[in-house]
Amino acid sequence: MSQVQSAMLMLVAATFAFVVIMYLLWRRTRPQPEPRAPRAPKMPRAPREAGESRLPRLPRRDREVEAPVEISAARLARIRARPAFEPLPEVETETAYDPAPAPAADYLVADRELVSQILEQMVAQVGHEAELVERRGTEPVTVRLVPQIPPRKDEVVTSWLGGRPRLDAGARWPEIREVQGEFLAQIACAHLPADIWDGLGPRRGSLAFFIHPRDGDVAVVHVHEAGDPVDAPHPLDPGGSFFAPAGGLRFGDLMPFARTAFPEWPVDLVAVRPGDADPRADDEAADDDSVAYRLYRGGYDIADPAFHPFDWSSMTAMVDILAMRIERFWKDVDGPSPIDTQLASVERRLARHDAGDKDPLGRDGLVNMRTTLEELAAAAADARAANGEARARAEEIIAIVRDSAPKMAFSASDAAAVMEALRAIRWTKVNRKKDPQDRPGVELIESLTLPLTQHHPDAPLWVHDYQSIWFDHAKHAYAANPDALSDAARTLLEPWLRGLAAREMPSIGHIPFRYVHDYDEELHATLLELPTSGLMSWIFGDMDHLVLTLRKADLAAGRWDRPLVQVSN
Repeated sequence: MSQVQSAMLMLVAATFAFVVIMYLLWRRTRPQPEPRAPRAPKMPRAPREAGESRLPRLPRRDREVEAPVEISAARLARIRARPAFEPLPEVETETAYDPAPAPAADYLVADRELVSQILEQMVAQVGHEAELVERRGTEPVTVRLVPQIPPRKDEVVTSWLGGRPRLDAGARWPEIREVQGEFLAQIACAHLPADIWDGLGPRRGSLAFFIHPRDGDVAVVHVHEAGDPVDAPHPLDPGGSFFAPAGGLRFGDLMPFARTAFPEWPVDLVAVRPGDADPRADDEAADDDSVAYRLYRGGYDIADPAFHPFDWSSMTAMVDILAMRIERFWKDVDGPSPIDTQLASVERRLARHDAGDKDPLGRDGLVNMRTTLEELAAAAADARAANGEARARAEEIIAIVRDSAPKMAFSASDAAAVMEALRAIRWTKVNRKKDPQDRPGVELIESLTLPLTQHHPDAPLWVHDYQSIWFDHAKHAYAANPDALSDAARTLLEPWLRGLAAREMPSIGHIPFRYVHDYDEELHATLLELPTSGLMSWIFGDMDHLVLTLRKADLAAGRWDRPLVQVSN
């Protein structure tokens, strides 16, 4: 969704809110029906004395109907004028409070003024966002944090995302409300343009950013003399609010296989002025996982050297995922299968139809359905036999890898041998497809026989799950040392990483790319905007941006204790 579309949606929401408020005002000011007086309670019947007799009730037909008593108008007036009881004497009190209710018109005027103020604020907010959309890219200078792909090993890293910070010697790990923060980034101030932030802020040392692991508050530390890398006092919490590996691993059963860390990624600080080429791509121009999607839809074989495991961690993750999937999909089922149950149901429907209870599908349709299910049962039986043999052979390989991992050094040749052994195993997937001629009760039964290492979009057994974990492990290894991967793996991985980096690129000193409520270009400076990133394994809000701003007055005074942290919407 573009920024203009976002502004239009906000205008529609403001109009809807106005209609709702006016409806509530109408409900509030309309005359209310007077409540019905409660019925007087029945008087209890007096108890009888001992020995007292009760007269029998007379039947209704014998009861005489008394004629109505007519009272003259003059007498009725005298009766109404006479009080039924003597009024109680008035009690004097120190203060008397008898507020007169304000006329409904006064409430209506006040509520209309409130509605008018709310609408003015909404319209101003929509106009503010539209103005920011128009002014983006017109800043005198901004800075893009461009991840190095590949990372340059012959240079001293001065700015980076993730990994470990380099703090002043003896400095304590930063805390946010007595909770140790998680490190996000460190930026060399000397590499920032002189005119960024209107010339305010430091140009020596570096700025280190830490985030509260749960609620998202951020601490900014001005490091004067960076020392050695400092390990975090605790491991990253995989259940925290901001850890999210690429590929949706956060929401499935593959999360335990992901690397629990933000990879340390060196970045170049690239100044961008009006008219300059911008290395940042529109983060809404393409799907962040477009490479993974194309792989999923097109099919591939992990026996290709590009997908081979490259260390014991990726190797054991691969066989554990395989073991988990074949246990789930190839387990033996006791009792009748679902196909047998469906066949029995069709036989009963056919018998009722022949007995005169007509079936909507018709006899020919029921016969076709029975034939389809019989064909499906035969194909499923053949698949169970083939997959049982495939499971036995796969479990032998899984046991060998698990036994070898703690005893042997990892080698690429051993990994290649394992992949070839898995590729030699064949398994079968049976699919039911719609009849192209749309004949009643007819389905096409398709049996796919594939190598165990091949992913087919119609047979997603385990390969794509392994590929998601392979990417997660590979990006960490590549960021630390690109030579850890083979040339084939790098040929596959590097274009993938560049695409993610361009769409998820952090920035400094600009009008935020995503709308935030509290931002004034004249008063605030953007210290850092971090998009949700599959490259960095972090998430903010619902795939949004973390925007960190500071008042320019605080920036000039060197006050880092009052940053404003917002998640875009």
